[in-house]
Amino acid sequence: MPDDLALFGGAAARTEPFNVEPMVDGAEEEMVLRAVREKNFSRYIGSKMPNMEDVLRMTSAEAASLTDYWHFMGGENVRQFAAGFAAKMGCKYAIPINAATTGISVALAAAGVGPGDEVIVPAMSYTATGSAVLLFNSIPVFVDVDPDTFCIDPTKIEDAITPRTKAILPVHLTGNVADMDALNEIADRHGLVVIEDAAQAPGAKWRGRMVGTLGKAGVFSLQQSKNIMTGEGGMIVTDDPELARRARLIINHGEVIFEPEDDPAGLENIIGCNFRMPELCAAVGRAQLDKLDTVNDWRTRNADILREELADLPGIVLPPSQRHGNGPAEDVPHLFVALHDADAMGCSRAAFVAALRAEGIPVGTGYLRTMYANPTFLHRVAYGSDGYPWTGHGRDPEWPVYEMGMCPIAESLLEEKFLWFYHIAYPSTEQDMRDIGRAVKKVVAERARLAGLTESDLGALAKKSQGRIGT
Repeated sequence: MPDDLALFGGAAARTEPFNVEPMVDGAEEEMVLRAVREKNFSRYIGSKMPNMEDVLRMTSAEAASLTDYWHFMGGENVRQFAAGFAAKMGCKYAIPINAATTGISVALAAAGVGPGDEVIVPAMSYTATGSAVLLFNSIPVFVDVDPDTFCIDPTKIEDAITPRTKAILPVHLTGNVADMDALNEIADRHGLVVIEDAAQAPGAKWRGRMVGTLGKAGVFSLQQSKNIMTGEGGMIVTDDPELARRARLIINHGEVIFEPEDDPAGLENIIGCNFRMPELCAAVGRAQLDKLDTVNDWRTRNADILREELADLPGIVLPPSQRHGNGPAEDVPHLFVALHDADAMGCSRAAFVAALRAEGIPVGTGYLRTMYANPTFLHRVAYGSDGYPWTGHGRDPEWPVYEMGMCPIAESLLEEKFLWFYHIAYPSTEQDMRDIGRAVKKVVAERARLAGLTESDLGALAKKSQGRIGT
């Protein structure tokens, strides 16, 4: 049929909008209303308390048993949420924070990473992973990713290690799990700390252990788009009492705890910050935590249906599933990833994406660019206009290198291959997945008509987008 594709005037395969919203019910409403009625909005005390050192080293379970209305560790909802999260992850300490971005910064700073220190980071993640390293004047060094998992490639790390390297910051991207055995072995051999960015992977596992608990510390995002949420927010988890102590000081004006006669070395990286999670957000989080397994199962079911729908289509490559293999990783899909093979498809990704979006399917192309291609890094402009923190600290201002072509796998995935389907999340249904499959098959069947189309021919439908909202 000449005009069968919607891109050329045919009827779209899907006209009903897709919907992705948090799984929220009366439990969240009850918890928030209770906090409001009790006028319980923030119960932190930003000042010294009796037995302060004991307080700072309390496990989250111990802190939850406190009956104080006001406390350095926060109010009832913050402390109960932390205890529940720690129990779920199988660790001793969970520290609620206002965002995962600051969570990464605080975890690094609490681990002793500071000005001029280098942190090895995958080339591909949301920009916050890279920018979080800058907050305490450390410097990210980007390396390429594994083409199957999209997580940092351990084989590329050692070439990036210098005497200034202090940490490795793996990202469990799209719910896949980085090779934590290899990363921890490298870190142990070189005396580095591992801080996990588990923002997109709550509930994923490596050798039966929850991600986020496999390094020195882990950080989760609780922003509304994540598997569970508090609106905005995050969580730091660790089993290290000293890291927990320092993180708790950093998020809550920790410098006021010290006396003038105390050893000033203890003040390292502890400045007048407020990175706390409010009680209302924690109240939402307490209800959401009970839904983590349910929403993860929801995404996993839809991802499996979509994998079935897109299997064996020419030009569509399905990366290996960590859940369906015999390896140590068990992913929890944050989104579903397929790869576009231009040679097999016979058209560019831009043309394929435009045709699929015209059919009513909001497919994404991944992040806009690699992290090192963001202007902050390309131009080395962060604090002031003189290149700080890359300048200073007696370091070579030309290192590390940030330039196009330095991480070819990440660039190829973002520029040519990624097809992201966000709409596996709640409340998307099996029928929604079948509609996606039907639309993809329709476009694949008519792919010859897309050959030779340029991005200028295709207009807005071909623009890069994560595909989370609309096209």
